[in-house]
Amino acid sequence: MEVLRHLRTRGHVSMRRTLVLALVAISLGACAKSQPPRSLTPVVAAPQWPIKTREHVDLWLHGFAMLQDDTATVPLFDRGYRDRLTVAKNSREITTLLDTNRDVLERAIAARPALIGAQFIPLYFGGWAEMLRAFEYFQMAKGEPRNSNNPEVQGIIAFLAAQFPTPEDREFARLFVLSLQDEQQRFHHAWWVQEQRARTPGLAAADSLWQSRWRPALQRYLNHTQQGNGDLLVTLALGGEGRALPAGKNQSQYAVAWPATADSAEVLLFSFAHEAAGAVAAVAVNDNLTPVQQREGLGERYAAIGLVRGGALLVERIDPALAERYARWYLMLAGRPVPASGAMAALETAFPMPSEMIASMRRQIEISFGGI
Repeated sequence: MEVLRHLRTRGHVSMRRTLVLALVAISLGACAKSQPPRSLTPVVAAPQWPIKTREHVDLWLHGFAMLQDDTATVPLFDRGYRDRLTVAKNSREITTLLDTNRDVLERAIAARPALIGAQFIPLYFGGWAEMLRAFEYFQMAKGEPRNSNNPEVQGIIAFLAAQFPTPEDREFARLFVLSLQDEQQRFHHAWWVQEQRARTPGLAAADSLWQSRWRPALQRYLNHTQQGNGDLLVTLALGGEGRALPAGKNQSQYAVAWPATADSAEVLLFSFAHEAAGAVAAVAVNDNLTPVQQREGLGERYAAIGLVRGGALLVERIDPALAERYARWYLMLAGRPVPASGAMAALETAFPMPSEMIASMRRQIEISFGGI
């Protein structure tokens, strides 16, 4: 969990832009001679924070979910995900390289916990083919950018080398990617397509509510906190703990919960609010802890709690009734008693945070909405 929190603050804007430009340059170089010029077409304004599906994001997170013991207070993955998927694979009598190599991969993560930070990697790429190409460059160069004479490829290698700096890390990456390729071909793709179809009503309901009510209500806050636009990626592997790649006003990538039914559409809002609250939670925590307290680990602890409590404040700001349901959902995810009423008060007890930090988040939220 601490690794995930730490990665939220890195220089995502420049790194994502560098990778996008590098991959585009390589793709254009490969196909420029074979593609005829296209006629100009009018530019149509796209919706802000469009909801999208990205199979490669789900596949990558699925791999980590199957390898990790999820003991976080708010589970890092959808509660019970690994058990459900294990049953699904067993019922089909399917064994893949991800199963065969599981012990080796799990031992690597246990020995080098920083590897779990690689969960964010697919948010930098547009698809599985792009990721495979990037890892091929990385492995061929043995993680050394100077082993390529292509500047764009050097940038890709440097990016992956930052996450996998040692030969042991590179071996983990090689084996993990190989295992996921087999997992995708023999199980995950067919399962993902089937599940996507089953969840179509839930996604349609969430998309409608998101663009007509929730996102417009949050937009002033999002603009104020430099989260004005990006992609909202619904992900089967995730629940209340999303994966956020803040990258400025227009390039952010947020992976959030994928509603199972139309009745559960609001979990998309809840998991997005949890991630979007990071902007105010970080300020509240850092401004109210001493350097000694930071070194003692209180910053990491309160950063995680701040996402839950800050998300509740955000949802409450736009709809108090929804905030009660937000609180019930996070209490359920945390395995805490869920009261019939007074869920926000129960959330405060389950996720305690100093009053000055709560006051700071509330004040920042009000300022963002123009309240004070």
